[in-house]
Amino acid sequence: MYLDKIEEKMLDGEFGEAVSLAMRTVVKMGEVFSAERLVKIKHAHVSGISYENIGDEGLSFLEEIASLGGRFSVPTTVNPGAMDTEKWREMGITPEVFEKQGRILRAFMRMGAKITLTCTPHLYEQIGFGDHLAWSESNAVLYANSIIGARTNRDGGPLALMEAIVGRAPLSGLHLDENRRPTLTIDFSISEQFIFDNYLFSVAGLIAGRIAGNRVPYVIGLSRLNGDVENLKLFLAAVGASGGTGLVLIEGVSPEKVDDIPSERVEVDAGMLKEEMEKFNEDGEGIIVLGCPHLGLDEVQEIVEWIGKRGRAKRKIYLYTSRDVARMYEDKRKKLEELNIYMFADTCMVVSNLFAYGSRSVITDSGKAAFYLSSKGYNVSLVPRKIILERIAVSD
Repeated sequence: MYLDKIEEKMLDGEFGEAVSLAMRTVVKMGEVFSAERLVKIKHAHVSGISYENIGDEGLSFLEEIASLGGRFSVPTTVNPGAMDTEKWREMGITPEVFEKQGRILRAFMRMGAKITLTCTPHLYEQIGFGDHLAWSESNAVLYANSIIGARTNRDGGPLALMEAIVGRAPLSGLHLDENRRPTLTIDFSISEQFIFDNYLFSVAGLIAGRIAGNRVPYVIGLSRLNGDVENLKLFLAAVGASGGTGLVLIEGVSPEKVDDIPSERVEVDAGMLKEEMEKFNEDGEGIIVLGCPHLGLDEVQEIVEWIGKRGRAKRKIYLYTSRDVARMYEDKRKKLEELNIYMFADTCMVVSNLFAYGSRSVITDSGKAAFYLSSKGYNVSLVPRKIILERIAVSD
């Protein structure tokens, strides 16, 4: 692999032990990916920072990197952790877990991270078309690549951490033009009306992800999603849960031009959507969990206003969002709880211990949450948000 003079000095330890370790890791991964060189990145986003996921080994690793002098050379944000850092007692978190999660965050702070604790960095960071990134949250990767036209692979959390330190990533995978060309077509044309009439964007995403696997698909029939951030987030998050791709080129939505439409084609009909829905068709009981990916301010406002105009939710609604959004509702907590709405930041229903403060039975609009929570033994009903609000939240 070609390295420029600065990169060689990084590798040789002239910038310190942590930089050398990070560069060795990035170079090694580049060799695995057959990268000819590295590319400078504009931004990094590190996932896998929840103590519930990485445990004591991950905590020790992060503190060691920080103690060796590891510092991020590009703006770096972090994914949700195991708890709301202010309401952790309400979530059934023990003091020990709270303390260790805090140590993880302090290690990231020492390295210079912005402690955003959100899975939607694309809503808050200045990311543009063609920017090279090192992101490791699947839904954010898919949004950045597919909707913004930035370039990042679905890096693992440890690799994104190392790339953030050296400010570079292997020039491979979705950083390269040739790997961003679609190799199959997923056609929703014959089920388009059924999808939009019934708000089945998460269901469509689960199907698309399973069909695509690790390949880049060209999706037709969903062009009406253009500009619909809320439903694009749900669609792409579901793609990332059921499949391994980091890029979905959507006709009429994605900014990258597709010159050659792949001849290999899979048509998705209404029957396939109904079959997918039946996998998560539980009894419709339990709490309502919304915010995977994290809800934006407009989404939170819409949900709160909807419930507020109708008096009070008939069952508990948990909203997950960024700390920036949650701060805007700090003085409205009592009012929210009167509406039977509970808001958490810094975490989500997937990476926190939902059973400790919520229930084993949940209703969600997120295909990603449904996919992962069902694999953890939860009883999950996957229902479009509009239906949840109109038919479940305010009436039984």
